[in-house]
Amino acid sequence: MPYKLLNDKKTFADVNSENPTVCFLHGWGRSSKDFNLICKSFDYINFDLPGFGKSLEPESSMTPKEYAVYLNQFIPNSVDTIVGHSYGGRLAVYLSELREFEKLILIGVPLIKKQISSGKLSMLNIYKSMHKFGILSEEMIEKIKKKKGSYDYRNSEGLMRDTLVKAVNDDLSHVLEKIDCNVELIWGSKDKEVQLDIAKEANRIIKKSNLHILEGRGHNPLNSSYVEIVNIINT
Repeated sequence: MPYKLLNDKKTFADVNSENPTVCFLHGWGRSSKDFNLICKSFDYINFDLPGFGKSLEPESSMTPKEYAVYLNQFIPNSVDTIVGHSYGGRLAVYLSELREFEKLILIGVPLIKKQISSGKLSMLNIYKSMHKFGILSEEMIEKIKKKKGSYDYRNSEGLMRDTLVKAVNDDLSHVLEKIDCNVELIWGSKDKEVQLDIAKEANRIIKKSNLHILEGRGHNPLNSSYVEIVNIINT
């Protein structure tokens, strides 16, 4: 089955079955193509999340939880497993609050927002504090963000940038302890975007979780370790 335009007339998904059992959710700035080597082993629905790939942007910016609520209407009842990479994994966690799944596969997901100690404040945080006290203008802060912000921030605009900011400020710690299904955490040992200590902490918090470390892999191991990931999904 080819890419399918869903009922909102904005969102596309690659679907290969009338009754898919696995749902794939890609990371920020990516598309469903990230899972091409993995998804073919399953009866699946593989989304281009709203605002990415073939899918149009949503009508307004959303928190990850609001994004999950929107997406939930398009996930068939036959789906029992959600596979989420990075931002898609955030959505998977919130989806688990909305309905019951047998399993979540979370790959390099920023599950816990680490607090920055006062001794490790970045220059960007210092600039934000200067703006808060009226020392720097909104226009100057925006210029600084475009120059010093993350790759994803610099390459996002409008409501998608607002959606990204809401995601960065989101902390899933309070949700993790409520997850009641089986969770497989998959992490590259050399993930520099979401470091391994996040996975270890999440593994401690989530009741029914296992941590799989992909040695030598980075933040996006979907192609380089697709065989291992398929095997973990099948466990």
